[in-house]
Amino acid sequence: MPTSVKRPINDAFEAFKKKVTSLYPKQLKFEDSKRSALNGFAEEHSIKPPTDQKFDPKTFLITVKQKAMEKLKPQTKVRLVSRVRMQQIIKPVIVKKQFQSKTEIILEATNLYELWIKLLEQSLENIAVFQMNGSGWTFHSIVSLDIRTVRLDP
Repeated sequence: MPTSVKRPINDAFEAFKKKVTSLYPKQLKFEDSKRSALNGFAEEHSIKPPTDQKFDPKTFLITVKQKAMEKLKPQTKVRLVSRVRMQQIIKPVIVKKQFQSKTEIILEATNLYELWIKLLEQSLENIAVFQMNGSGWTFHSIVSLDIRTVRLDP
């Protein structure tokens, strides 16, 4: 019986594979917490990035999409609140700011993917408008994404 022949592994392929896996870590550990009020009538889910990872707002919101969409339920009103650290260009001052989307209603027939895109765009637009209006502030880092929901009783 012949011995099995092992093919030499292409070094270029291994280098490429290593580069891709370093760009897209297998699993990011996001800190997820929940607070509720009025016997669960209003809830706030907070998703925080790992302390060893740096994200820009768009990348963070895209990365947490699946985890965030799990929090969206029919018959609720929802609003995204992006908490970010902003740095002033002139002085080395860093402050926390909140940028909110508009409140949207989720019904049984609501397309959650389209709703997520709409909320994401509103939140990113609010950050961009704040920076472009001559405020002298630039984005520094993400603090958290808060998903605030309120039960809808029609």
